[in-house]
Amino acid sequence: MIKSHFRHIIILTTALLSLSSFVYGQTTDYDQLSLLNGQKKAVVPFKYIHNFIIIELKLYGVVPVQFIYDTGAEHVILFKREYTDILNLPYDKRVPILGSDLSREIWALIMRNVVLEINGLRPKPYDILVLEEDFINLDQMVGVPISGLVGGAFFKNLIVNIDYKKHRMTIYDPQYFEKPKNSTIVPIAIKANKPYVHGIATFQDGTDVDLELLVDTGAGVPILLHNNSHPSLHLPSEFIRGKLGVGLGGFLEGHIGRLKNMRIGEYDFPGMLASFQDVDSTLFHDESRFRNGIVGNEYLNRFNTWFNYRDGELLLKPYKSKQEPFTMDRSGLVVFAYGNQFNQFVVQDIIPGSPAQKAGFETNDILIKINGASSKVFTLEGINQVLQKKAGKRVRFRILRGKEELKKEIVLEDLI
Repeated sequence: MIKSHFRHIIILTTALLSLSSFVYGQTTDYDQLSLLNGQKKAVVPFKYIHNFIIIELKLYGVVPVQFIYDTGAEHVILFKREYTDILNLPYDKRVPILGSDLSREIWALIMRNVVLEINGLRPKPYDILVLEEDFINLDQMVGVPISGLVGGAFFKNLIVNIDYKKHRMTIYDPQYFEKPKNSTIVPIAIKANKPYVHGIATFQDGTDVDLELLVDTGAGVPILLHNNSHPSLHLPSEFIRGKLGVGLGGFLEGHIGRLKNMRIGEYDFPGMLASFQDVDSTLFHDESRFRNGIVGNEYLNRFNTWFNYRDGELLLKPYKSKQEPFTMDRSGLVVFAYGNQFNQFVVQDIIPGSPAQKAGFETNDILIKINGASSKVFTLEGINQVLQKKAGKRVRFRILRGKEELKKEIVLEDLI
């Protein structure tokens, strides 16, 4: 069973690029079935890192890149313009885009009929958006190279199975697909090529709130709720303040707390950790974009999951009958990776009142050793796993602050 480890830094690719209202005029009528090249199904392996589904693909069969598979986005987006500049191909037009925080205008370039080759599938020409500037820098937050994202519309006429345990996606021709035994059907509504489900959040005071939630594999979070989207949504009695992710204008501030229960379909999750964030109210005026929040991979990874856009179904098959509790970081450290190999680590932020703050950590501290081992033997994922161990566990650090080496020790504790 995959445990759910909740992090302070939640990379929400849907929050980064809110593009559902932007139509860039895809000119070619793409046949998704051609991806299968006559096969009934095809398997696409993926890496599951920092709660993101990362698939390998090639641009024009020659430029290898890693993209996040993101059902919360509609388009294919390339963050790093240098890759398409290398190909020396023309851009169609320059367009402005906005993130969900609506605080900063960013420009993107449209490139037509770019040949995308995903491992295991037939190459396919597709119109993509290329950011003029990689302001997101997901690499540093995930600890591996991330060049862009593939939106859910890429496979919209097919059926996509995500097996989080075996780290593989299986793409089916719908006419040959048989619903898996012992799976449960959760109805989904499709808006702007994105799937939405109904859920019920129960708060500690007994309040039940009916919710419309975007199913977002581009979000490393169990649940994120938009506080100002419903009059009954409110913060739990106990919560912490933190940075929930990154938007176009910088970090997105919010809160993290526990719900009494979260119900989607027939599945109840008592004590689910949830993020809470206010968003610009203009989001609620557009029916095609409205949502009360997001359900992400830290919920979905407890199930073998099938997306059936054609029939409006999300099929869920639990990996275990008894679900494990949702846990989170117990240090208060927010660590980013940098360097060519992403094996150098810097403190990006510290949660107020956390063990890290009590231990005297400061932003920009560089981690040299962790529990006596060189930090270079760790991955960012590995460091986060150390920081999520049981309350009371002591974690020893040697850090570099400016030119001075210091020793620090954190005693992990439950922050909520």
